[in-house]
Amino acid sequence: MPAGVRIPRFVRWRRHPVLAGAAALVLAAGLVLGGIRAYEWLVPPELTCGKGMTATGRGPTLACVGVNLESTPFTKDEPARMRELEKTIRAANDAVRGESAGVVLMLNLSPVVDVDTLTHESLYHNIEGAVTAVWRANNTAAYGSRPGIKLYLANMGSRYGSWRQAVDSVKKHAASERIAAVVGLGQSTEETRRAAAAISKELHIPVIGSTVTGNSMNLDPDDPAKPIPDMFRVAPTNTHAVIAANQYAGTLSPAVTSLAVIADGVAGDDYTATLAAEAKTRFQAPGRTVTTLPYTSPRELAADSGRRNYLIDQFNLMHANLCQAAPSAVYFAGRGRDLGAFVQTWVQGAPCGIDRLRIIAGDDASQAIRDEAVLDGIKSGRVEVAYTALASPEQWGEDCPGTDAKRNFDQFRSAFTGSPDPCTKQAPGTGQSGAAPLRFDPAHLASGQAMLTHDATAAAVSAVRRAGEGVRNPGQLTGILHQFYCAQMLPGASGWLSFGDDGTPVGKPLPIVRINADGTTKTASLTWPSSAPNLSLPQRGGTGAPGC
Repeated sequence: MPAGVRIPRFVRWRRHPVLAGAAALVLAAGLVLGGIRAYEWLVPPELTCGKGMTATGRGPTLACVGVNLESTPFTKDEPARMRELEKTIRAANDAVRGESAGVVLMLNLSPVVDVDTLTHESLYHNIEGAVTAVWRANNTAAYGSRPGIKLYLANMGSRYGSWRQAVDSVKKHAASERIAAVVGLGQSTEETRRAAAAISKELHIPVIGSTVTGNSMNLDPDDPAKPIPDMFRVAPTNTHAVIAANQYAGTLSPAVTSLAVIADGVAGDDYTATLAAEAKTRFQAPGRTVTTLPYTSPRELAADSGRRNYLIDQFNLMHANLCQAAPSAVYFAGRGRDLGAFVQTWVQGAPCGIDRLRIIAGDDASQAIRDEAVLDGIKSGRVEVAYTALASPEQWGEDCPGTDAKRNFDQFRSAFTGSPDPCTKQAPGTGQSGAAPLRFDPAHLASGQAMLTHDATAAAVSAVRRAGEGVRNPGQLTGILHQFYCAQMLPGASGWLSFGDDGTPVGKPLPIVRINADGTTKTASLTWPSSAPNLSLPQRGGTGAPGC
């Protein structure tokens, strides 16, 4: 070939097939990568999740599940109040300096309307309670001083369907974030029980239920004869709830001579199953008849398919049998979000000689406090509704200084609202780290859920603070929690915390709360279904506390 004549580039590539193949691969990869980036730019993903979370679900159930390490949104159209709370948590976590430990609040944080039996409104109360406990830990001397505490939210998704992903995320980040305990769980379902068991078996750290009341929730789902070793809870069980409800029923006038148990038979819901089972036996009394009227709420329900209408159809058919039974009171052993459908069908059904139906329900009825159907029924005079709350801001009375239990609550309430203690007039201040006081709405205390989640978080913090070097070995915290009993009770907003051998609290009160027509509540009485009143730490040489 004459000098100066250039060989065509494609001829040179043909003389070097290996180089040609490599170049082709690079070119193809570039085109693919460029295509992906172009697609993502032109068609962005429906939901981008922050560190610690992945997207799951479709349409209304699309959400980020896992541990929210960066306080980013869980859903695309997340309510503004949820975003505010996430930002509050992130700012508080960023302010922690030096040695720290993490506490995870694990719940269904992306509920779907008319599918889930909880709402964002109830979630706010739970989150605010946990935030208050961590604020007190980091800014007051209530639980010692070190290590600093960080709070993380973990989402199990709609109907707790992504509990496995949430647990896996906790496992993945447990070491880096020094996660020492998981609190919350939410409702007593098969999914939340499996989450608790997995946390215990795979991480060996405490899991402390806040509003978990189902009798079987502390038992291994794969071997119900064995307890979940690391599980505790701060709420009494359904057995105690029904005992308390029966005590209340005994005070009603005219007397309850016949009672109908409205029993949800849905599979996989430990709350409704154990509540109904206890009610069928514990309401039995001389001179009283007990009738069971069953229904079945939907186990699986697509978004926007109408849970309430599904139940109205059943309650409409139940109406005639309810009239036939002619009870002087009804015990609603179902989810609180379903109480509205029951009340609506009763009020709008054909009259049958019962002027006013007295309804008693379990603690989940707190979800019905602002249910329009329930409130309309109360306004009509056709129903009255009371339920066994797990806690109530009125349960300790208003007297000053009051009992030790009341003083514990007053300190919590002051931190929660940022207002002075009503008895000591002491303000919560700006905290030891200069953090601004919290300013949560005192109306959010009405459901009691903020009090219970505060207490679960406070128990976790107390164990962490007493562990010292044990924070590096979270398995030691279970042993420390078991020491919180008798004279070593923990002060809680909902009452003194004393854990039994199975991690269930002993000596806890249950207030009976009435729902008013305007959506407010009123504590009717305070019951002690498992012990004498437990209001103060035991005096030396005096009467021992529950658990002794």
